Parts: sequence; C-alpha cells; structure tokens
Amino acid sequence: MATKALATKQGPGTALVNWEERLAAMAKQSVATESSVTSGAFISTRAGQLSYNGTPFVGNKVDAVVVDAVLENTYFGTRFDPDNPASPQCYAFGRGEEGEEMVPHEKSPDPQHPTCKGCPQNEFGSADNGKGKACKNIRRLALIPASPLDANALAKSDVAYLKVPVTSVKGWATYVRTLEALQHRPPLGVVTQISCQPHPKDQFHVVFDHKMNLGNELLSVVGPRYDVIREGIMFPYAEASTNAAPAKPAPKGGKRKF
Repeated sequence: MATKALATKQGPGTALVNWEERLAAMAKQSVATESSVTSGAFISTRAGQLSYNGTPFVGNKVDAVVVDAVLENTYFGTRFDPDNPASPQCYAFGRGEEGEEMVPHEKSPDPQHPTCKGCPQNEFGSADNGKGKACKNIRRLALIPASPLDANALAKSDVAYLKVPVTSVKGWATYVRTLEALQHRPPLGVVTQISCQPHPKDQFHVVFDHKMNLGNELLSVVGPRYDVIREGIMFPYAEASTNAAPAKPAPKGGKRKF
C-alpha cells in the first residue's frame, strides 16, 4: 500500500520522514534558484487592439481565467517611442494591503525614491501633460485561456500577462467587487471576457465581463496552478522589454499558444 511517509534509519532510532513535505521544500528551493530567468509574454493593447505574439484576437476580445493580479507602478522617464521601446526606469509590485508599502523592485535600473509613497514621480501633477502622475499605477494580470474550456487546456495552456492601463484600473476594480457581491467569487473562479472598447476621452478602455462560473472539475485544475503563478507573477523587466515591444511574427497558420 502506498503511503506518503517512508521509514528510514536515522542514528540509533527509526523516524518517519515525510517525503511529500521534503519534496515540496526542495521544489521551492529549485524555483528560487531559477527566479532570475522568470519572464512572461504580454498581451498587447496598443492602439486599442488586443493581440498576442503579433496575432490580433478575433473580435478584439478573449475569454480567460484571471488567475492572479498584482499592483504595479511603472515610471519610464521618457516618452513612449513605438520604434524604440524601453523598459521602465523604476517599477514596483505589491498586493492589496501592501499598496502603501511598495518599494522599487531590486532590479529597477534607476529607483526614483526609497518608497513609492512619497516619491515625487508618484504625485498627481508630475506627468508631462495634465494633472496625472509620471509613475503609472496599473495592474498586472496573469491569465490562462478559457477557450476551449476543458480541464486539459486549463492545465497545459501558456500563461499570458496583461497590463491594465491607468484609465481601465477603475473598471477592473469595479469588476472584482461585482464578482464578490453577485457571484461570491474571485476572478480565479470564473471565466472573464476581456475586450478593448473605444472611449471618447481615453481612446480605449480594457473592459471585463463575467461570462460564467467554473465548476468543481475545472477549479480542481486551475487551483493548483494558482500557487505557481502567484509565485512568479512579479517577474522583473528585461533591459529592453516592455508591454509595448514590437510584436513577434505570428506562427504559420495564425495560431497562438494562448
């Protein structure tokens, strides 16, 4: 009969060694060792068009499970140049209650202040134009595709990341609160339809709509992925990487891994 614990000799006595616990600890150490090469591919929202690896989404929308989300502050210091994309000079990540205590990521090329709170770039009026902030307070979402919606696809599909623009953060927050109030679920427990829609003032907004709840069978697949995705969602920027980087050529046949 299989058991989770194995007996092994340890000195004068015999002790039970829980190999499941030991393997779990070893797995965490392995992940920590490889943390320096953690990265991810972003869904682009440039010009109000959702695309991934250079391929636009049909109808400018995609069904996905938002497995995790974090606060992200990014300061570029230069105007966006689509021909010469750049990574932010300073950036920080955090979660709910940590928002007031966020500090520049250790790999930020040019930290602007010891903490995000009190940073002159994170004050209203610091932007080059208007009353906004030079540092953009956005959200980074980790997504897995929900089409097709089956256990095998949810278990093996690539994870993609989406940066919710400043102008769409309020909409994301409202969506999360609505899910809690009406469905009693976090985004992890539902299929969300994400779309880009024209906006008269802000050019476009990223919009989130509840499509359906996940049943127990699918939750049993998504749940275990949460721990891994949560561990890696705050990966640092590469020196020449950005959400708006030039799109990679689409695979032959126009197929995506997402």
